[in-house]
Amino acid sequence: MELKVKAIVSHDQVSQFLNKITQRFPNFIAGIITDKHGFPIVSEISDEFPYNENILALEAISRKKPFINHSKYIKVKRNLNKDEYIRLLLILRKPNIHVYAYKDLKKIIKRQSLF
Repeated sequence: MELKVKAIVSHDQVSQFLNKITQRFPNFIAGIITDKHGFPIVSEISDEFPYNENILALEAISRKKPFINHSKYIKVKRNLNKDEYIRLLLILRKPNIHVYAYKDLKKIIKRQSLF
């Protein structure tokens, strides 16, 4: 019987990963990485964003009910692993003129080995 052991991911590694993503979006206002139950792993929230980390986490895992209803924001949700266990939520300011950043986001997620 073979036992698979995964490396423990540090807070700094995850924080650097989120920072790499947020740098691609000049209209970034908030972001969070959670597990599938909504437990926050790391977050970055601008002072001007009116919602707290718990609301961001709920929004990240919610499939039907929106927790952030505001027409000024664009929500970008992505799964960070194949099992859909780790979730990413980015909140961006409108208008979304930085479309090029979505290609970079896809590449960054594909290349990451944390999750």
